[in-house]
Amino acid sequence: MVVRISAEDKQWQREDDARTLARAEEIIANKSRHTGAIKEAKKMVKDEEKRAAAMKKVASKKKVVKKRAVKKRAVKKRKR
Repeated sequence: MVVRISAEDKQWQREDDARTLARAEEIIANKSRHTGAIKEAKKMVKDEEKRAAAMKKVASKKKVVKKRAVKKRAVKKRKR
């Protein structure tokens, strides 16, 4: 499926990208802001790595089925 972007949306995207690049240049030109941004980015990476590790742990767990529940279902099936 091809999604078509209107000319108006393309124009808005170009303007937004230009503003984003201008802000990036301002941050790079200001040494303390640039250093602070890098430091904060490193903290953000650590936080995201912790979240990813927790998600990986959840995803790798096998489904646990209680034995009692399985036995009850088996008994109910036999009675029918």
